[in-house]
Amino acid sequence: MLDRNDITHVHWQMKRNPEGAVLGAVSTDLDDLSQDIRQCILTPKRSVPLNPEKGCDLEQFRDRPMNVRHLFVMAEVRDALKRDVPRVDVQEISFETSFDAISLTVAWLPTETVARDFIITVVDYAF
Repeated sequence: MLDRNDITHVHWQMKRNPEGAVLGAVSTDLDDLSQDIRQCILTPKRSVPLNPEKGCDLEQFRDRPMNVRHLFVMAEVRDALKRDVPRVDVQEISFETSFDAISLTVAWLPTETVARDFIITVVDYAF
């Protein structure tokens, strides 16, 4: 088990993958920011009791026509990331869509950085 006193980073969180938490591991640095983006997109609004506005309300776009659904989803994701993940500067959101899922690709930079290389986070959301 990882001792909390051994973590030398200011910003960190328990490591998660699509299957769930990885016991004894933490995400730090850019992995922490990437995981924060993924969690923000996959967290439904009103599911966090003390912060009901946290997350994305993507389920409301389930029955929209496929040719315009992605526009609403990208706007919702951009607004949620701007509100809930202030440590990142989102440069671009692109998507690939299928009948029952959207794969979002978020190009971002940490807000306080000297480097200008975009970091890519891919999030799959199934409707």
